[in-house]
Amino acid sequence: MNEDRRKLLITGGLTAGALVAGALPVTKAAAEDAMHDHAGVSANGDALDATAQNRCGTCQFWGGMRKITADHNSVLAQSLGWCNNPKSPNYNKMTNADHEMTDPGVWTKWPALA
Repeated sequence: MNEDRRKLLITGGLTAGALVAGALPVTKAAAEDAMHDHAGVSANGDALDATAQNRCGTCQFWGGMRKITADHNSVLAQSLGWCNNPKSPNYNKMTNADHEMTDPGVWTKWPALA
């Protein structure tokens, strides 16, 4: 019984995986959008100017993967991040690190940059 169950899980898992992969076609536009640079920040984690104000990647409330370079001149962001600022129109939404907040008084400098 265990052997049959393992076979079912293995073949069923492969079939389900193939169906899911087949259900998600990658269009040229989607591939280009995934590789699109946003003001110097790419999917590879390019640098965002550490002095940039009103940018999500330099905001205290941005919840993406980021780190400060050794010279403290840049923030390396490698993902989208959740906006955790209840004052922001992007609250609880995913944003790019380079997204510019145009609403006055919403952006707060990330304390690690001080």
